[in-house]
Amino acid sequence: MTNSSTASSRTRSPRAIVAAIAAAIALVVVLPASAVALAHAVAPPPANPTSADQIQNIDQVKTAIKAYYGDTPTATLDPVNGTVALHTFSPTGAYAAEMSRLEADATKYLDHAAKKSGPAGPKPKPGPKGGSKDTGTPAILLDIDDTTLNTYNYEIYSNFVFNSTSNAAFVNSASFPAVPGMPALVSHAIAKGYQVFFLTGRPEVQRPGTVTNLTNAGYPAPAANHLYLKDQVNQPWLSSCSPSCTTTQYKSLTRQHIESMGFNIVANFGDQFSDLNGGFADKTFKVPNPMYYLP
Repeated sequence: MTNSSTASSRTRSPRAIVAAIAAAIALVVVLPASAVALAHAVAPPPANPTSADQIQNIDQVKTAIKAYYGDTPTATLDPVNGTVALHTFSPTGAYAAEMSRLEADATKYLDHAAKKSGPAGPKPKPGPKGGSKDTGTPAILLDIDDTTLNTYNYEIYSNFVFNSTSNAAFVNSASFPAVPGMPALVSHAIAKGYQVFFLTGRPEVQRPGTVTNLTNAGYPAPAANHLYLKDQVNQPWLSSCSPSCTTTQYKSLTRQHIESMGFNIVANFGDQFSDLNGGFADKTFKVPNPMYYLP
């Protein structure tokens, strides 16, 4: 990732694309933080296939992905050239139904955790994770792309081929709808006393479009110190891996930084395992995303 105006929230190697295709119909996985690193919904193909049967057909997988999301054409034109009608997911499709089940589980967990911790408010500053639940002001943390904002419209527009310039146009024009049900889950968490943090691999230059998109999609406007975009120059807690942190390093070190300020991340939501690996969260929720894979 870079910090240019066309920088993207993700980069994909050919290997990552193949792995995403192998996981076309992903399963929702809700795991304790310690188990996430070992979990994958569908095994990727081998690095060096010896038979075509070891690799799923790309066109068939694209068709399956569209069916899973309940592909729905819209009258909205793309923000790049304004010539292509965008597609979106169906509110009654398999994807929306799977999200509903995940959100129901998350709501029960957050409610139970809130009852155990008592009234929300400042609590003792947390120490390093050591296997037990830390104390601190209860919080939830969410990734953005395909965790809080759904990028299916871009994937169909780009035919599942990522381009930093066209993706930046979608980001900066706030073109992504909310992941179904997630604004309601966030609102419920706030009502239960949780602080809400957003953590994304998008570069800092995309902050204005990100804030606008989140608020347009129904999320509360995040305070500057509750929305983290990637900026290794001005994020000293990343010094141990600068100048090129992996996604897991960037996200886990930022979670550690948040907890060092006196918060306890009760739940961490992400659509990639690299959003969830590395600790500094009591529980992780893997959001379904069969469209791409980020190591």
